[in-house]
Amino acid sequence: MTDHFDILIAGAGLSGASSALAMAKAGYTVGLIDQGSFASGASGSGMALVSPMMSRKGRPVWRVREALDTLGIADTGLLRPASTPEQAAYFEQSTHMSPDLGIWLNGAEALEQFPYVVAPHGLVHVLRGYSVDLASLTRSWIDEAIQFGAEAREYVGIASWEEHGDHVAALLTTGETIRAGRLLLATGPELVDHPRTSLLNLHPIKGQRIRVRKPESWTYSILPLSGAGFILDDGDCLSIGATFEHEWTAEGPTPEGRRELIAQAAKMVPEVQDMEVVDHSAAIRVTVPGTRMPMIGPLPDSTRTWVFTGLGSKGILMAGLLGMKIPDFFNDLEAVPASCRVAIRKAID
Repeated sequence: MTDHFDILIAGAGLSGASSALAMAKAGYTVGLIDQGSFASGASGSGMALVSPMMSRKGRPVWRVREALDTLGIADTGLLRPASTPEQAAYFEQSTHMSPDLGIWLNGAEALEQFPYVVAPHGLVHVLRGYSVDLASLTRSWIDEAIQFGAEAREYVGIASWEEHGDHVAALLTTGETIRAGRLLLATGPELVDHPRTSLLNLHPIKGQRIRVRKPESWTYSILPLSGAGFILDDGDCLSIGATFEHEWTAEGPTPEGRRELIAQAAKMVPEVQDMEVVDHSAAIRVTVPGTRMPMIGPLPDSTRTWVFTGLGSKGILMAGLLGMKIPDFFNDLEAVPASCRVAIRKAID
C-alpha cells in the first residue's frame, strides 16, 4: 500500500465504503483498510430492509427521497402492517401526506392482496422500498472505489495515530506508518472502547438474525415485511431480524434471541413457527442516543481526524446519502447537518 494518501479510511463497512467511493470519484487519493474482511461486522450481516417509512408513525425518514435517489436501486416495494388501530390511523395519515411513498390498505384489502400477511388493522404498501444484501452492496462500493484509484486492504487495522500540522501519521497493525491529509474512522463498536473516542455519544446495540427454510408447500414469493422485526425473501429461505439488545452477556447468537425472532415474525407470518432454522447470526452496531442520526465530523480538538459512524437502523439510506457528501463536508464543516455533528456523552452525576 502507498505510504501517503489524501485520506485514509479505517473501516470498510457501509460508511467507510461509501466515503471511499465518493472521495475517489472526486479525485482524491484514498486508502481503505479494515481490521477484518471487507463488509464484515454489522455491514455484512445479510439481507437488510430499506424503508422510507420506518418510524413508529410511518413518517418519512429524514431526506429520504434524496437518499433513495442517491442509492439508485430499483424499488420492489415492501409491506408494513399496523400493529394497533392507533398505529393504523397514523399510517393512513402518513400515506395521505406522502402518496408517492406508500399506499394505505385496510384489513380487508390487505387480506385480499397479500393473504400471507396477518394485518387485521391494515398495512402500508410502501412503494419506494426494498431488501438488499448488505455485504454485496458494500463490496460493490469498494470495488467501484478501487476502479477510481482507491487502494484497499483487509486484515489491517490502526494501532495508533498522531496529528501533525499538515497530516495524520497512522501506525498500522502491520508496523507500517501511513501519512494522510485526513484520517476517517468509519468503524463501529471499536469507537466505544477506544480511549480517544470513548466519550463520543455512541451506544452499542446487539442485533440477532436467523434464516429459516421455506417448505416445499410454500407457494408465496413475499414482498419484504417490516413490523415486529422484518421478514425478507431470500430465495429458498426467509431472513428474519432483528433483535435490539442494549445489554448482553454473550456477543454471539443465543437461544433466547432465536425464540424472540420467531415470535416477532410469527405476528406477521404465522407459518414461520414451523420452518427450520438454518442460520443464526449476531452483530453489534452503534447508534447515537437522542438523535438516532449518524455521527460525522472531526473529533473534538481535532481538524484532521474524523468519524463517520452510528448509522443505526437507517444504515443503508444514511451511508449512501452522507457518504457521497464526504468531500463537501471536508471542504466545508458547516455543510455537515446539525443533527449529524459530533457529540460527547453527557456526564453522569
